[in-house]
Order: sequence, then C-alpha cells, then structure tokens
Amino acid sequence: MKNILVAVNSFKETADAVEVSRLFNKYLDKPLFNIIQKPISDGGDGFLEVCKFHFGLETLNYSITTPYDETYIDCKVGLDRTNKTLYIESAEVLGLKRIPQSKRHPLQLSSKGFGDLLQLITLDIEELKFEADKIIIGIGGSGTMDLGLGMCSRFGLKMYDSYGSELEVLPENYPKVNEVEFDWKDLAFTVEVVLDVNNPLLGKEGGIIYGKQKGASNAELKVVELGWNKIINSLHNNMLLDTTKELSGAGGGLQVGLNLLSETIGKHAFDFIFSDLRISANDTDIDMVITGEGSFDKQSLMGKGAGLLISLFEKENIPVILCCGKIDRQVSENLSMNVFPIEMQTFIDDPINNFEDAIKIACNEISGMTDILTKFS
Repeated sequence: MKNILVAVNSFKETADAVEVSRLFNKYLDKPLFNIIQKPISDGGDGFLEVCKFHFGLETLNYSITTPYDETYIDCKVGLDRTNKTLYIESAEVLGLKRIPQSKRHPLQLSSKGFGDLLQLITLDIEELKFEADKIIIGIGGSGTMDLGLGMCSRFGLKMYDSYGSELEVLPENYPKVNEVEFDWKDLAFTVEVVLDVNNPLLGKEGGIIYGKQKGASNAELKVVELGWNKIINSLHNNMLLDTTKELSGAGGGLQVGLNLLSETIGKHAFDFIFSDLRISANDTDIDMVITGEGSFDKQSLMGKGAGLLISLFEKENIPVILCCGKIDRQVSENLSMNVFPIEMQTFIDDPINNFEDAIKIACNEISGMTDILTKFS
C-alpha cells in the first residue's frame, strides 16, 4: 500500500480545499492507497475551512455590509479559545464569491465590511464574550482594490481633494486625493496576515496584475494604478505609513489599510503551509503527492499553494499529481519532471458545475499511474 498525501488548495468559486480533499479521499482506490488528508491554504479562498480542519476552531458569526452597498451579509470567523486567536478569511468578507457578477467593478467597491467586522470583534472582546490578543487574516481572493481604506473609513479615515471637498473612499476617487486624514489608535490585538502572493504593491509586477480577474478593464486598471500611487504618497507625506517597509500587493492592497490600524506581521504562504499546517516531506513515508487548484498558471508559481507544494516535493524527487480544472499550457510544458498534470476540463464539460464527477474521473486516472510510483521508488 502506498502513502498518498492529498494536499490540495481550494478551487476558487467551486469548492474549498477541505471539500476537495474529502472527494479525493472518497474516490481514490483504497486498497491501493493509504490517503493522508492535509488540505492547504495560501491565505485565499477556503482559508477559514482549512484552519478549522487543522486547528479545530469554534465558529463565530457576524453581520457586516457588502463591498458594493449597505446591505448585510453573514460572515464567519474562527476562534481558538485556548490560544486566544481569531482567524479571518478576507475572501469571506470581500471575496469574489461575495460579489455578484454585475457588481464586479473594483473602482466602486469598498472594504468597509472588514471595518465593520473589526469593530464588532473589538466590541465582543470588550464585553468579555471571549478573549483574543491575536488575529490571523488570510489575505487573498479579494474582489476589492481599495488598499483597505474603506475598512479604515469605519474608524474615521477621510479623504479630500485639492479644493478641500471630502471624497467618498472609493478607488475611482483616489486620483483626485490631495490629503488623507486619519487619527486612530492601534487595535487591541496584534494582526498577522498570510499573503497568498509575493508581489509588491506598486510597479510592473505589482498588485494591479490581479485586477482583471476581479473585473477591472485596462482603462480602470490605469485609474487604480494612478490612484494607488497618489494614496501612498499622501499617506507618506502625512506620516501615516512607513513606505520604507515593503508593501504587499495581495488582496487589493488590503495590508496597507491594516497597517494604518495596527502594526501587522506579514507571513508568506510558504511559512503558513509548511510551519503552521505542518506540511512536510519528512513527516511520514510519502510515495506520492496530490495537489491542485482551480486554475494553474504563472501566477500559481508566485507563492500560491499548489506551486509551493510542487517546489517542496521537487527537491525530494517525490512524484506530484497536479490536478486542476485548467492548466496553462506553457506553464505545464515547463513543470519539473516529477510533476504530472491532470487538466479536468479535457475530459469533462463544465468541470465547475460537474465538479464531483470531474474529481471521480481524475481519481480513476491517478489509480492507473502505478508506473509512476515504480519509476520514483
């Protein structure tokens, strides 16, 4: 019997990593394989469910406003009472799964709901409903690009143009900003952020490269880029932000706003997956690894979950099955020799809406790959 580590990331807008892992466990050939389930998250979609799986968290429910208007949505948070730690998935608050297709216009979207959530959490701590001195936030899968300033607006942040007129805190107004005013004392807890990408905020490979998947057009991205530069300069000039520290482009720049509220500790997904989740090539005799996510492309190799798993087990010369809905052909052709891609859209129509069937077929293919195990044994 061969030991198979199933360490899959979430399939965005389809299934979280825990559900994907469950399906692989259900359909893989049990007499042939001993399945070790360790779903992963790089801080994006499914972060909270993965943390519940690994850490046994209690679920808290809050009501917050949406990114696009003042209507309310229910939002889940994970609580580890023993270690006085809260876990928040930014995609649960601001993610594309929270934003209808018709509303996906990042210039008009706000992170204000995150501000609602932090205020409600602070109130619960003050009212002694639970103790928490640390919040860990998975930043990824966000549909917003407002640098977290909408979140800060709930704590009093204001923006003004060159005429002294107050502007609504939305990215479409950022190019007009002349001054940002904010006077807020630190939150009562430390904030640690898990970053799903390692891009800087600004520059050619900055956070705006993810704008198109959030619904932004090329013209809108130019507005975002201009606005981000204007905001960062204003925050620096008003001594609200230390720009000598590297700013992350993850989550539409959400860490910028978090840094205005508290001194955040940045943690790369690499450290979260291999240290916090304890994914290791040495923790047991692993014969094969199955990883994957919804769409695998060059961005997946920039610090995202499945790409990180490939980098780890490549060094150990352990075969890796990369199972995804879609795999970029050019990226696939340049994968390491120990990586064997399975692209589910090649053998089933609409794998998103027929996801379980797609996983079942993929498992049948994997069960027939005994020659790979022999080659690497």
